[in-house]
Amino acid sequence: MKVIKTDVAIMGSGVAGMGAAYQLACAGGLKVAVFEKYPAQGGAVSNCPMCFCSTPDTPQAQKSAYEVLAKFSNYTANMGLISKVVKYSSMFPDLFLNKLNIKAPMVVSRDPADYGNQRGYTMGHANGLDVGDIYFIEGRGQGHGMALALLRLRLMLEKQGVSFYFSTPIKKIIRSESGKVTGAIAYEKDGSEIQIQCSALIVASGGISGNIEMMKELGVLKTKYEEAYRDGGQVMITFPDSCQDGDGQKAVWEIGGKRAGIVISADPQVPNPGVRVGPNTPWLAANQTKIITEQPYLRVNELGKRFINEEMSNNHTAISTSIIRNNTNMACYMIFDEDTAQSLAEGVEDGYVYFIFKGAKVEHIREQMDEAIAKGNRHMCHFDTIHEVCAYMGIDETGLRKTLERYNRACETGIDEDFKTDPKYLRPVREESGHIYCYRILAGGYDTMGGLLIDENANVLDEDNLPIEGLYAAGDMVTGSLYGDPPANAGGTVYGSMTTGLLAGDSAGAYVKGAI
Repeated sequence: MKVIKTDVAIMGSGVAGMGAAYQLACAGGLKVAVFEKYPAQGGAVSNCPMCFCSTPDTPQAQKSAYEVLAKFSNYTANMGLISKVVKYSSMFPDLFLNKLNIKAPMVVSRDPADYGNQRGYTMGHANGLDVGDIYFIEGRGQGHGMALALLRLRLMLEKQGVSFYFSTPIKKIIRSESGKVTGAIAYEKDGSEIQIQCSALIVASGGISGNIEMMKELGVLKTKYEEAYRDGGQVMITFPDSCQDGDGQKAVWEIGGKRAGIVISADPQVPNPGVRVGPNTPWLAANQTKIITEQPYLRVNELGKRFINEEMSNNHTAISTSIIRNNTNMACYMIFDEDTAQSLAEGVEDGYVYFIFKGAKVEHIREQMDEAIAKGNRHMCHFDTIHEVCAYMGIDETGLRKTLERYNRACETGIDEDFKTDPKYLRPVREESGHIYCYRILAGGYDTMGGLLIDENANVLDEDNLPIEGLYAAGDMVTGSLYGDPPANAGGTVYGSMTTGLLAGDSAGAYVKGAI
């Protein structure tokens, strides 16, 4: 059996794993090895965001961010961890902009007094992410700024002596009779075992979105549209084939780690096939269909009933949760008419910009839908009548017509007695406009969050809430400790994952060196 000896082993080369490796390299004096299941850098690297959030290292900003995150979790998070995460986030500008030479052509500075109050680009999840300044960064192509940053980080770390083993998944963790973690078992491409001997192990293997059985247990696939989750990824959009199969969670649970709640990092989506990238979208995964579904237009369930204030359409947590709660098949229906379609061709809703730059136009909606339908997409349609839309989508026509009568009256009066939607976002849906459009939107997501709990030092906790010596974890799998258990879907691909990675690197390094 092949044996690899290292001081610290890291499971996963995504945002969290790379953060841990960076901090260990900065500390110096330790041998570090990163093991990745994917043939290249894995995790969120395949579709990283075009921005990051950083809380400035000032008393006011740090306090405000701490309070927002604590309240967001309803004080169920680890308060000591929150404090450290907020502190570590202040390192981001220096790391990304200076050390990695990533350009940030636009920086949106936030007043600490306003932390937690914004929605929009940074607020597609929940207010837990809006706790600092937003840096929009350049990348390769559309929106892969963080992927470029992490590529540069890996190249820098390799020069500093950090070893990377790709296509080498860790499956088992070795724990001694005294309770210490002393190593792990990884596997080569041919299936042969590799024994990893280490003084500390950092688990940063991400979510479970690649494991269909675990996803079913989570309840994600309890829909008659299950195939939508298997067709290449526009419902679980971010990490197709990224090998995030829950290996880390399962390995930790197997040796006595405490099992924590797991949720979807929400992003309601119209599934593939045929959904394509539009010219005005900042993310590679986004598209003009996605842009439309972010707009505050009428949403109903299969009974034809409204179920949410439509101006929440760019709050992914709110929409996904409501879809699951109020719809029978993990799906809802967004309906708009020709007048609204024409307004999009003139420009997106004023003051309501998400996944699209201000002033951008969404044109040729009907043609784009036809293109997707021709490729087999059953989740969108357009017809001249409400009757045809309902028949095609399986919406109760009687229920929808009752809803439209009440909704259109609210549009006329400017008073939405049912859901209190701001009148400027109320748009009538009328057959007399000439055409009716409909999208089936499923409760999807970017990835999953949760599974493990850590303490304020990123130590993995056992069933008695005691740290497992020598075992640390970071990233999406530990967000229950940051956002509450189960995590409340606050996103945090960079904010939560990189910070806990940096912390885990510091803690593991100190442990190995005998400082604690």
